[in-house]
Amino acid sequence: MRNPYRRPVVSTSSHLMNDPKNLYKQFIETLVFQSHVVGLYDEGWALCATPSGQQAFAIWHNKRLAKLLQKGSWQSYQLQEISLLTLVQQLIPYLRQQNTLLSLNLTPEGQNLLVKPESFLADIKSFLYQLYVKKPEVFADLKLPLPRSIRLN
Repeated sequence: MRNPYRRPVVSTSSHLMNDPKNLYKQFIETLVFQSHVVGLYDEGWALCATPSGQQAFAIWHNKRLAKLLQKGSWQSYQLQEISLLTLVQQLIPYLRQQNTLLSLNLTPEGQNLLVKPESFLADIKSFLYQLYVKKPEVFADLKLPLPRSIRLN
């Protein structure tokens, strides 16, 4: 006889939650639906470095995660929201020009997702396009940029 109160063991769920591709996809979805990300600012944006020494611009999908890094050399930095439009139209082109990566959801332990700005922009555009095909009415409600207005070059 089967115990109706026994919870099934789901071994793949924890693996999927830690999968970088899944985390990256969730970051983009969250960015689009909340229409902003969070950065740390104090007379300049908070930058971190990759293991190879390249600069990376740190952004988070929520304030709670960003607050964890407001210590040490970033203690005086303040949380600042960056709108989706500002990110797409101004920040990403600037980061491409400066050859600076994006650091997504940096943790105090130094874990993050590193992404090239041009790849990030292309993936945002792709997600917006898929959303536009399925639910065009969402663009009016959330005031999202149309995919065709995002320039990759």
